[in-house]
Amino acid sequence: MKKFSHSENLKKEDEIMFFLKFAWRNIWRNKRRTIITITAITFATMITIIMRGIQLGSYEYFIRTIAGDYSGYIQIQREGYKDDPSLRKTFIYSDEIKKTIESISDIIAYAPRLYADVMISSGENSYGGIIYGIDPEIELNFSNFHKKVKQGRFLNKDSSYEVILGYKLFENLKIKLGDEIVILAQGFDGALWDMKFKVVGVVKLGYTELDNSVIFMNLKDAQELLSAENRVSVIAILLPELGKIEKVRQKLLSELTQKELVALSWEDVMVELKQSIDLDNASGVLFLAFLIIIVAFGILNTISMSVVERFNEFGISLAIGFKNQKLVLIVFLEIIFIALIGILLGCLLGGIFNYYLIKNPIVLTGEFASAYEEFGFEPKFISSLQPRIFINTGLSILIVSIISSIIPLYRVYKLEPLKGIRFI
Repeated sequence: MKKFSHSENLKKEDEIMFFLKFAWRNIWRNKRRTIITITAITFATMITIIMRGIQLGSYEYFIRTIAGDYSGYIQIQREGYKDDPSLRKTFIYSDEIKKTIESISDIIAYAPRLYADVMISSGENSYGGIIYGIDPEIELNFSNFHKKVKQGRFLNKDSSYEVILGYKLFENLKIKLGDEIVILAQGFDGALWDMKFKVVGVVKLGYTELDNSVIFMNLKDAQELLSAENRVSVIAILLPELGKIEKVRQKLLSELTQKELVALSWEDVMVELKQSIDLDNASGVLFLAFLIIIVAFGILNTISMSVVERFNEFGISLAIGFKNQKLVLIVFLEIIFIALIGILLGCLLGGIFNYYLIKNPIVLTGEFASAYEEFGFEPKFISSLQPRIFINTGLSILIVSIISSIIPLYRVYKLEPLKGIRFI
């Protein structure tokens, strides 16, 4: 094995420093072209980061709003409930389960809920409905249901035999606030039960199916109606951030396995939402890839011009003993310098813009605002500063820049001294 002396190591280090300094000086020999190239890379990086930030920020907002209100980030349920959501698949809401949940510090809130299909009637009008048996006091800190009450009031902890209806169901029943309705349901024991409830509020959730059928009532009233004492369908769980879902889910699974319970993420429970996000994300990535490819052609054109203009210089260098490989290395370093400067500037500017959007979301107006509010969302654009946005964008631009340089570098590698000197 060949051994290198200390002096040989120093020589190699000096040679590397020479190439770095030489490449750095070369990129500023034609400042105008270099600045144009850096500006193009900066712009592409910045736009990509801003668009991905808004895209991922919107997804996070939708997940927090939809999953936070309905499924929770994680949901505890009995095995098989997702495929067969019936009363037979409910479970006892025991103190042991509460202690298990409360022992995990990352869980900031949890809400037990009991769901069931029922028949609701008033006078001659009858419709199918879905009971949402909730603990009103817990839901005030867990969901935004109370903020979506359009008439009347939300339930309180002392509410007894009171309900809130979806606004479409309320209109179809042709009733007024304060009227009584009758709810007929098949209980956990298989028997049919009916009870009278007073309508104290109307809620608009923004989802046609739920607005046509949802019935909010106190959890204890739902358990009484359904003969399901201390039973719940699910326990929805909130976390401080989406990144902790899998960690917390695994902890819950290890504790709940023996109780025939499972812990599912919002992705498992709200499959349609996950598929919608994946589809939109794919289209967004394709658009940004198209943008980056356009920039790649710009980089290729600039690098090719730079190389061709210096063929005469390269030919003279080769004639006095400079090797093609070293010329290729110098040109490659020039490309890396230009790409890195553009990427860093783009990341900085894109990060500043995304941070501003997080602190000052763009509030939509007009038809866009109405569309957002119709589905229960605040009409605003929000962004994200997830590290993967910057890492993926930076690496993509850098890789594209390197790929764009392959042809010009190959021409330098194959250049002959005489052809280079005679090139005009």
